[in-house]
Amino acid sequence: MTETFFEFVGKIVLYGIGAVGIAYGLFVFLGKKWIENKFATKLEEYKSVQNKELEDFRYKINILFSKATKIHEKEFEVLPEAWIKLQNALGLISKLVSPFQSYPDLNRMVEDELQEFVAKSRLTETQRKRVLNESDKNEYYMDIIFWHDLYEVQSGISDFHNYIMRNKIFLSADLKEKFQQIDDIIWEAFTMSKISKEGEDRKMRHDAYKKIKDDTNIIRDEIEKLVQKRLHYKED
Repeated sequence: MTETFFEFVGKIVLYGIGAVGIAYGLFVFLGKKWIENKFATKLEEYKSVQNKELEDFRYKINILFSKATKIHEKEFEVLPEAWIKLQNALGLISKLVSPFQSYPDLNRMVEDELQEFVAKSRLTETQRKRVLNESDKNEYYMDIIFWHDLYEVQSGISDFHNYIMRNKIFLSADLKEKFQQIDDIIWEAFTMSKISKEGEDRKMRHDAYKKIKDDTNIIRDEIEKLVQKRLHYKED
């Protein structure tokens, strides 16, 4: 600990130092104390500034980390749901465009059986009455049920499309691209199927089936691998 002012003056008097010497000694002593005090003050100010900058930096890092964590958590929520909706959309469109359609033989049903089937069908009340009065019940039923199927398919693939659009911000660039590609193919096949029915163009419906069969499998497999990678899935 540096000596006190009075201790310092006492030593000067004891050793008989003159007035000039005393004045110089006081200047040196006080100057030294002033410098030490100034240095201590500046050091505290510097420490305070450094601590504030460090706290600000920590705060910014915590915010960025929190955002990154929330985005990653959202990705874990979005990807499984997007995959489920994709599978549903592919199942619906594949069934719609498939050349292997299966229908009940309404013409061979007895009256009670026909009445029960029609009552449980997706037909409207007007359509149910009409199918009962048609001479070729199978032809009318297959024609009208197609539009019910079309509506259900449109609803399912729209659900997938809208989900991807709403959550694409949480998708990595490669996944976003693959989901967009397969979404475009699904909608193209859907449109082709609708046009083929309206124009009685069986070839176009076959082309829609081929597009789904050939063009979606590779992309779907790529999406599956990318999803597993993002979710850190590892096979045993």
